[in-house]
Amino acid sequence: MNKLAFGCSHTEGVGVEPHESWPALIEAINFGKSGVSADYILRIAPDILESHSPSVVYILWPDWTRFEYIDEADEIKQSLATDSNRINFMETATDEWLQNNFDKHVARMKELCLENNIKLVDITLDDLIPYIDYSDRWPLSKLGHHYSPVWHGWVADIFKKLENEKT
Repeated sequence: MNKLAFGCSHTEGVGVEPHESWPALIEAINFGKSGVSADYILRIAPDILESHSPSVVYILWPDWTRFEYIDEADEIKQSLATDSNRINFMETATDEWLQNNFDKHVARMKELCLENNIKLVDITLDDLIPYIDYSDRWPLSKLGHHYSPVWHGWVADIFKKLENEKT
């Protein structure tokens, strides 16, 4: 079974060894990348889906407040809520625009997977809260700002559970 995982640093496995990341624990090819947005996932996903022909795609969606933009040098950049340049986007990237942009990408990914007969199992960090209570106490990695191997194990188990529910 060919399985793929998409997401940001929480998928990439920042702060844990590669074999400890949740994608590795569910034997998925890891396309997680630190600091990315739903825009990035939708930009790279079509080519990856075509070249890998997965049966299952797992996504731990990046925060809905992240998005891509083109800078003065015509390079694609990621805007995060913590970026110093975020003030430049406050008028155009309102909370409503950010949420709509995120929702649009989630819907398009569902369409892509449906069109290609791929099972999609996708969640956000907020979706984890009913499964892993007390998000303010989730165990941190040795870096102190991402989550530990224990957390990755929990997330892998949640993805497996959700996948089985979709069968």
